[in-house]
Amino acid sequence: MTITDTQPASTESPAETETVNTPATPADAGADEHDGPTVVTPGTPDPTSAAQTVGELLLADPRTLVVGVNVRRDLVLGKPFLRSIADRGVREPIIARRTADGTLVVRKGKRRTVAAVEVGRDTVPVLVEPGDPDSEIEPGELDRAGKAQRVERIIDQLEENQHRAATTDADEVHAHQQLLDLGLTAGQIARRTHVPTARVKVTAAVARSELAAAVLDRYEVTLDQAAVIAEFDDHTDAGTDAVKVLTVTAAKEPAQFEHVAQKLRDERADAALLADTVRELADQGIMIVDPEQAGTARQISGLRPTAESPSGAELTGEAHRRCPGRAASVEVRRGWDREPQLRVVHWCTDPDTHQHAARWTQVTAGGASSGSPDGSSAAGMSDEDKVQRRLVIANNKAWDSATTVRRQWLRTFLARKTPPRDALVFIAVTLGRGGHDLRRAMESGHPTACEVLGHEPVGSVYTGRPHPIAEAARTASPQRATQLALAVLLGAAEDATDRQTWRSSEAGHRAYFTALREWGYPMSPVEQLVLPDPDQPGDADQNDADATGSDADEDTGDRYSDGEHGGVAPADQGTDAIRPSSGYGESTADDGSTG
Repeated sequence: MTITDTQPASTESPAETETVNTPATPADAGADEHDGPTVVTPGTPDPTSAAQTVGELLLADPRTLVVGVNVRRDLVLGKPFLRSIADRGVREPIIARRTADGTLVVRKGKRRTVAAVEVGRDTVPVLVEPGDPDSEIEPGELDRAGKAQRVERIIDQLEENQHRAATTDADEVHAHQQLLDLGLTAGQIARRTHVPTARVKVTAAVARSELAAAVLDRYEVTLDQAAVIAEFDDHTDAGTDAVKVLTVTAAKEPAQFEHVAQKLRDERADAALLADTVRELADQGIMIVDPEQAGTARQISGLRPTAESPSGAELTGEAHRRCPGRAASVEVRRGWDREPQLRVVHWCTDPDTHQHAARWTQVTAGGASSGSPDGSSAAGMSDEDKVQRRLVIANNKAWDSATTVRRQWLRTFLARKTPPRDALVFIAVTLGRGGHDLRRAMESGHPTACEVLGHEPVGSVYTGRPHPIAEAARTASPQRATQLALAVLLGAAEDATDRQTWRSSEAGHRAYFTALREWGYPMSPVEQLVLPDPDQPGDADQNDADATGSDADEDTGDRYSDGEHGGVAPADQGTDAIRPSSGYGESTADDGSTG
């Protein structure tokens, strides 16, 4: 078959009509931006001819083709590309030239040719250009025409790849949306386009969200970030606000994106838990109290039924059921497993009016006793104390969210085949330093190390059961064994962190977070508080002092202990975290507990 140019004869001069282009051919579904030919017939066509021959299109056995010299050295025959060739064949013709003995020498389409041979295709489309194939003669032995021909071949092979623009993530999302609209499922799209199913699920999620698709199309965000944005596009005001926050973070602080996203997830989960419980309490006629705006309200844990009741007598929830001032506050806490737990705190809106008294009789300096309800709520704090309390609550919640992100990062980091360069130094220093945290992790069977490595914890080392990390190390390569040793030590350090760490870090904490930062972990603002503040001389020494505690710290902590105060709504601090005043709240509950 001969392809000819059937356009009317050109009236331009020969110099202006040096090339004739073939019509566009369908793109190979498996070919990437480096592998599509632009067919050009060299030489000057006869301007008086109405039909110009540009090549011969035929089907050929790929095993009979000879791959000529090519600027491409690395074939990059990925599995998706090979599957595409196996399933759909070579869709874009391979460009070849014929030798004097009839052999077809591939000029462009080296990857397609080799892939077709590897997957066993019987035939491939070949466009045979006029002209001789380039030879392998040394440049110094070529005449002027030979050099010109080689220059043309090299430029030809370079240009067909270098001037191509890959499809963007937004293009892919739009295309997958069209396929979804045509009735294909995500699995069918993955099979037909030879794209991993996980990626198609991500593109489909983005395609279903108009906001996420628009953000991906307009701003410089990654596909994964767009998928997270789609996760929050639930057509609510809160969801729209979250999308705005995430979009700005992706554009201005991309390293903090995962931290902000996890914080928003936790806030959304907390809000859902709170909403259900608040609704149930309201249905029972119980007023909901905001501890930050409590006014005269007091927690019943700090009250006794009446002034005549013995000092220390408890006003129970059952005894308070008939009180007109019955109220409650609801808060979400996270324990050691970071799972959200609801806590309902019972209040009386006006203890004086309803004849209640402070649980413990207070004796004044003059010897008189007082049973008036004291300031056992947030309402009894000074403005400065309230600010500090809100700060601790916000930072504690931020720490919980950061812990989730940090452990996910550890999973990815420890799954790498190659450990960081200074891994052995970290291992040697950590083992040499030893300490209680490492010993405790060893005795408990390294539960956190198992978690981040994807193993099921086996419990105490004294059970005698085979340990999955030890079993994996037996057959591991030296590099993998180093990663496993690193996982054991990082797991022990991670297990030793809690909500207290950002306020009173110890040497082991600082060494751990310094290593994570050096290895590429994007620390959140609250995690950055663990390390010394370079703008505050002696900050590290202060951290050590804080870790030991002081009388003033303990007094302040007791003042905000769990028995006296309920939680408050978290302060919205965005991506900023602030160091609290020295000695504040070393043992507070949701507003400062270790959880």
